[in-house]
Amino acid sequence: MITSPTESWRELGTFPDVFLERVEQALRAFEAELTALGAATDQAVMAAVEHVVVALNQIDGTGGHDFDTVDREELCEYIEDALTRTGIDVEALARRRGIDPAALTDEWRDW
Repeated sequence: MITSPTESWRELGTFPDVFLERVEQALRAFEAELTALGAATDQAVMAAVEHVVVALNQIDGTGGHDFDTVDREELCEYIEDALTRTGIDVEALARRRGIDPAALTDEWRDW
């Protein structure tokens, strides 16, 4: 299992527990969706990315708490790491989609 950014956020006291629990729930759902994909198509992988990004969009800004630049970078790194851990070649996926690997979440990301 990869380390969730919420672990360091919890240690730093960056966000309240209820906010962190919502983020953790979204990230766990993403990991479960990736695991269930098996031999995934690009479309299925990107759908999973969309689902987690949209879930995080809904969390961002709630309770007066927003993801800052470092938080956003950590979330994007987590998403990429989760993809890689499940056997997805992020570089190749991005190349096939005609985007930079760092832009994998950009299509849906509001945070």
